[in-house]
Amino acid sequence: MLLLVMLDALWLEQSALSHAIRQWVWFYPAIESLHLLGLALLVGSIALFDLRLLGFSRQLWITDLAQHLLPWTYVGFAIAAVTGGCLFAVDATQLAANPAFRLKLLLIVVAGVNAALFYIKCRSVRLWNRGVTAPLGVRAIAVISLLLWVAVVICGRLIAYV
Repeated sequence: MLLLVMLDALWLEQSALSHAIRQWVWFYPAIESLHLLGLALLVGSIALFDLRLLGFSRQLWITDLAQHLLPWTYVGFAIAAVTGGCLFAVDATQLAANPAFRLKLLLIVVAGVNAALFYIKCRSVRLWNRGVTAPLGVRAIAVISLLLWVAVVICGRLIAYV
């Protein structure tokens, strides 16, 4: 299985996209900057929502905040995913073997599962939408979400050093 992943990574690393990114001096830094902006939008919108679930800004309706922030979360995720794929293509074989990179991807999947648990659990959101403390399970999901996204960012920084 690992051999198959490494062969796919080698193919991606030798693709036209990878060559184009390596060839133009400012292309990689521009993609990396967009990746960071996408992550800021993604993690920032998630953090604001999680903080509201933890009891900050109780005067804001959770449903209104979700309706406002969720599109920004999707945009941030799309930007981060596309630019992350481009960055991966440049050095795919080395990144595929990098433990910090692999942990980052795993944490993103776990964060997605955590978000799905929130949507399953939040069917009663109208009962604690404004001015009321969210249920303990929802607050636990918010704390886990914050910790996971901080860990994703830390793993992203560690990729260069591992």
